[in-house]
This record gives sequence, C-alpha cells and structure tokens, in this order.
Amino acid sequence: MELNHQKLNDDLFILIRTIFHYERIFNTKFKLKIEEVYVLEILRKQEVVRVTDVSKELQLPMFNISRLVSRLVEDGYVTKEQDLADRRNFFLHLTDKGKEVLSAVENYSFERISTNVKYLKEYQVKELLHLAEQLHIILGVTEEVFRPQENERS
Repeated sequence: MELNHQKLNDDLFILIRTIFHYERIFNTKFKLKIEEVYVLEILRKQEVVRVTDVSKELQLPMFNISRLVSRLVEDGYVTKEQDLADRRNFFLHLTDKGKEVLSAVENYSFERISTNVKYLKEYQVKELLHLAEQLHIILGVTEEVFRPQENERS
C-alpha cells in the first residue's frame, strides 16, 4: 500500500492535536500532566523504583524528573525514601492517594471512551482497538514502549 505523504502528515497532526487536548483534560480535571500519570503507572506496576529508573524510562534529564517527582510528592501521590546504600539515590513509592487518583483517571478515561465509541459501528471499534494495539509499530517506538515490561520481570 502506498501512503499519501500530505494525508499522512495531516492525520499525524490531528493525532498530535488530539493527544494534546486529551492531556489538557487530565490537567484540568485531575491537575496532572501526562508524564505524571505515566510515573504513577510505573510506580503501581513496579514495587521498587528509583528516581534514576524514572529518568531512564521517560528519557528525560534528572533535573526534569526531580521537578516532576517533587510535584507528585507535594501533592501526596508519591513518597520518596533515601537509599541507605547509596545516599544519592531515592526510592519512590505510590501512596494510597496516588492509587486513588490513578483509579479516577482510569475510570474517567474508560467512561469517556466507552460513551464515545457508542457512536461507532462494532467493526469500527474493533479496528480502533486493533490500531491502538499496533500504534507502537506504526510509530516505530516498540523498543521504548516495551522495554519497561521486560524490566518488570527481572
């Protein structure tokens, strides 16, 4: 199949705009940025997470991660514990409040999406879900998306 360059660019721009505006909903409704939701998800999935692990996962410099983590700690979503073996390191833990806000984000997203897909035909919903499963391949970020899951098993 041959791709139309302009159509692809237009569709990608719509995707970027869509994600941008969806993130704004998180920010308005939950006072969270998408990166913060991502960090909370990481903490829920992994028992022991160091600040440096978060930096590597998000591929952001430590000064950005430090600000992000400080905000999550200030809001009571995360606790930070100094590593006794290496005092430069800190471990992060998801608090009950962090679990609650993460559940609220997930429930809100599920309800919003469930409501909106009612207007689609069943085959369109299946296509959409299939595309969502394959998006990492289409955008060429499979390694970045699935690397964390490999770390969880080790």
